[in-house]
Formats: sequence, structure tokens, C-alpha cells
Amino acid sequence: MKRRIFLEALLSGSVGAALSGCSFPLFSQPAYASYSSGNKQKVLLIGIDGVRPDALYAARTPHLDHLVVQGCYSDVAQAGKFTVSAPGWSNILCGVWEDKHGVTDNALLYHHLQAYPSIFTRLEQLHPELYTASLVSWKTIHDHIIPVADKRKTYHDMRGDWKVMKEAIYTLTHEDPDLLFAYFGDADLIGHNYGFHPAVSRYRKEIEDIDKQVGYILQALQNRPTYASEDWLIICTTDHGGRMAGHGDNVPEDRTIFYIVSGPSALRGRLAGVPQQVDVVPTILQHLRIAPDPAWGLEGKVCGLR
Repeated sequence: MKRRIFLEALLSGSVGAALSGCSFPLFSQPAYASYSSGNKQKVLLIGIDGVRPDALYAARTPHLDHLVVQGCYSDVAQAGKFTVSAPGWSNILCGVWEDKHGVTDNALLYHHLQAYPSIFTRLEQLHPELYTASLVSWKTIHDHIIPVADKRKTYHDMRGDWKVMKEAIYTLTHEDPDLLFAYFGDADLIGHNYGFHPAVSRYRKEIEDIDKQVGYILQALQNRPTYASEDWLIICTTDHGGRMAGHGDNVPEDRTIFYIVSGPSALRGRLAGVPQQVDVVPTILQHLRIAPDPAWGLEGKVCGLR
């Protein structure tokens, strides 16, 4: 009951009422308290595979809730028509739909990712001075979608998500990333085994475990000694939803996803309209103050920034 009241207050903009009954145990510092317009722009992109928005509501996720409080949110954002992981992450990371990047399944046999590469390749080509890091627990992303970055770590084994978390903490603590992508895949694995539905306790539990991992990453971000002079934009989204039988069809349960944009540069409250997966790249570029080349053919729009 408290969870439902919290979310209703959150999405209606009644942040004070929402916060009165909720705590964020891993956050010891006030978020964004020292922000100024001259701070250095940086981006943390959090990818959580296979999470329906209503399952996110049903699970206890105080750290993702905290991001919503400090930014904006949509629970009606849309994936593309091919609702499996490789097309979804290609949409998100490349900023174009499948008619351009050519990824329509997880085999990636006939793709055009060389012509429409990920934002990591774009940044390496255009701004090699920026430090980019990609940490994933599904190797297909690095095999095909993100072939280059200053740091690429793949943990395609047991406890891969926890290893992603630990490496993200290390990167934020000991290095100076300008774009950090942390991908968590275990919710999708559990969904395939037990069903993608908020009524499935194992599915909710995995989402809650990922929320804890996200919380430790956010704490490491706030603990950076240079944090007060940085302007971090945090984007969190997913590649597809699902049903009890799985996912992969062009149906609302599979296509409807969540989209969170958080940080001092983000809008506040529930987003109007319908964000799309291809909006992520233009939003990141806008925050980094990088103008996209029209020749890239990006198909999204800036979504969630002030």
C-alpha cells in the first residue's frame, strides 16, 4: 500500500508527500547539492534488460525511485517492433531504428552497425579525449554493438551483474569516465525462467537486487572527490518488456518500457508524450554539448532535459 501511494505521489509531482514515507539507505549525501552551470558534463547510462514498467512499480526499488525524484520518468516509453535484446540495445545505443542499423534478432547476421554505429564509436571518432567505459553482462553487446570504447569489460558468467556493479564502482572511484554504460541482464534471465510479470515474485526479487546494485553505483558516483564540480546526467531504461510466455512480439506488453532521466540538467516529474528508445543518444549528446552530424541520420529527439 505504501509503495502504491509513493508512486502515485511521485508521478503526480507531490514529491514531498512521496518522500515522507520512504528512505534511500545507500545515499548519505544530498544529491546535486553543489551543482553549478559551469560543472563538467558527464553521463551514466544504466541499462536493465527486460523490465516492464508495472513490474518496476511492484518491486521495491528505492534507488531507482530516488532517480525519479531527482529527474523525470515515463512508464509509456516505447521500444521498436523487434522486442528482443539486440535490436533494443541497438536502438538505444545507436540512436536509429532497425530499418537503418539492420538488427532484427539476436543473431545479428545482416546488420548495418558499421554505417550506424553506437554512440561509443561516434565519441571515439569525434572526441577521443573523452573517456568512455562500457560494462556488460551480455557479451553480444560488446561483440557487435559496442566494438570500441576506452574500457570494455564483459562478465558473461555467473554473478555477471554483480561484477558489472563492482567494476562500475571501481571506474567511478579510480578513473574519470565521461560516458559510463552499466548493463544488467539478470532480470531478463529470470523473466525467461519464471515469466515477465509483476505477479512473479522471482522476477520482482531480481529487479530489487538490481536496484541495490544501482544504489551502490550511485553512492560511488556521489563519493567522487570531483563530484561537486561535475554535472552527471543519469539515464536508465530497458530494451523490452514481456509477458508470462516471454517476449519478442510487436504487442504493447513487449514494447512498453520505462525511461528515467535524472540529474540537475533533467526535467522534473512525469514526461509528456511518448519517449522512444532512439531518444537516448540525442539526449546524451545534448548533455555533453556535442552537436550530432546530420549525416549520422539519428532518428530520436532530446528527451528529458531542461
